[in-house]
Amino acid sequence: MRETQAQTVQVPPLRDDLAFLDIVTEWDIESDYQKWRPGIVVPATFLSGPQLSYVIAVANQKGGVGKTLTAFELAMAMVARGKRVRLIDADPQAASLTSWLRVVYPDGLPVEERRSLTDVYFDRCTLKEATYPTAYQGLYLVQSFPDLATVESEQPTGSETCLRFHLREENDDVDVTIIDSGPSLGTLTVSALVAAHDVVIPVQAASGLDIEGAAALHQTLGTVTTRMNRDLRVAAIFLTDFERSKLARKIGGEMAKAFPDALVVPARTCVKIGDAQFAKQALRHYAPEATTVLDYDRGAGFLLNGAAR
Repeated sequence: MRETQAQTVQVPPLRDDLAFLDIVTEWDIESDYQKWRPGIVVPATFLSGPQLSYVIAVANQKGGVGKTLTAFELAMAMVARGKRVRLIDADPQAASLTSWLRVVYPDGLPVEERRSLTDVYFDRCTLKEATYPTAYQGLYLVQSFPDLATVESEQPTGSETCLRFHLREENDDVDVTIIDSGPSLGTLTVSALVAAHDVVIPVQAASGLDIEGAAALHQTLGTVTTRMNRDLRVAAIFLTDFERSKLARKIGGEMAKAFPDALVVPARTCVKIGDAQFAKQALRHYAPEATTVLDYDRGAGFLLNGAAR
């Protein structure tokens, strides 16, 4: 990991008097709809992730569900809690985390020596060497570019266990690594799941089709946990673009039923997300009191500290 003096933007904690959602122990599908108040479901038995070298994969085979926003905002919330967080962009699409969050290269680093996740998979560098600081203090990024798709097409030896190997073998003083997966269940996503302790699944609260995407991921998770990573768990479901509606309530209920031991977090919709992307800023930096920011902040707190947050 390359240190630099360019990390100038601090990420402060949020104030306690903002419009946070209530905390509940189960998703309410029984009460009269007019009286229903969405809340963050935290099962009483929910445990935090590891305190050291915690690895989270953000995954869903369906595109447009908010995986990148989820990864970025969770990372920012954890940085605000004093953690050193590395984001890994494992999505070969051009409109990915790399295009939103800019890294700060060391002064004088030649272009040909700038590393990305593709270089890690093809053994041209270590994960540590591909990790660069961003403008935010405590936040680092492993970039990806469209050439990452060659990992899927060429299948380099050991690709499915590549990230796990580097994360376990390298000592780079990172507290949390969050992997932003692409919209597929191919080698790159499997590699992320093999490396992770926990998986976080964003599901769009306004689309019934997202339940099908989550179901397909559930099947892949079963294969990975049986054959390659027995300790992997589904830690949280984030209901993205959440607005109070009967459909959102039903989708939340279906997710709570499918993953009874996981957090279920409504991530309320925000019109400023596109503006933040255009400004190349985290939503938390651009609009720190947006309800979406509050919801991801709460979810990050439970992932780090468990039900006793």
